[in-house]
Amino acid sequence: MIVDLSHVLQTGIQIYPGDPEVEIKEALNVEKDFVNVLAVNMGSQSGTHVDSPFHVFADGKKLSEVELSHFIGTGVVIDATGLSDRQEIPTERFTGTDVSGASIAVVRTDWSQFFGSDRYLAHPFPNIESLEYLKSHGITTIALDFLSLDRTPGTGEDFTLANHYFWSQGDGIIGENFTNLKAITVRRPQISMLPLNLGASDGAPVRAIASW
Repeated sequence: MIVDLSHVLQTGIQIYPGDPEVEIKEALNVEKDFVNVLAVNMGSQSGTHVDSPFHVFADGKKLSEVELSHFIGTGVVIDATGLSDRQEIPTERFTGTDVSGASIAVVRTDWSQFFGSDRYLAHPFPNIESLEYLKSHGITTIALDFLSLDRTPGTGEDFTLANHYFWSQGDGIIGENFTNLKAITVRRPQISMLPLNLGASDGAPVRAIASW
């Protein structure tokens, strides 16, 4: 079984506030130019994507410097469903999950159902203790079905990247805006989230899949 975990990249897709807008339009067509070609303009953090450490650290590893093995491996699904807007994910959702033998933690909140709406910005988020648990048990990559590893601030709330800073130390990889995690029916799927080869970049869109 193969399950697609990626949002469709298209013009106007929801982005993190302040990021470049996505625009995809016809550049050539077969009637006039013999071939169909699209012109694609977007930021590196568009749609379902990964962050390299360079996203938050000036001296962090760029995408081209991260081993490809960080984007493919045995995943473990962490059930963080049933939470409220802007709720911190209870630590026991992580510590109560056996992650041994996995390298990719897939955090399922089902918040992807709100993708494209304002409510998507009010996603749940983990705390440092939970991330410490994952790292200490051999997890190198974390994949989320919501906008950001950190709380996305609402009106009057402070901006923070504490979770990004913690996870991105060394080779830590963050995958954001995954979707369709409810279609994964096993606890230990194989995960592939290979990014576009944008070279020395902070991140790139991925075509993420789970298989078993």
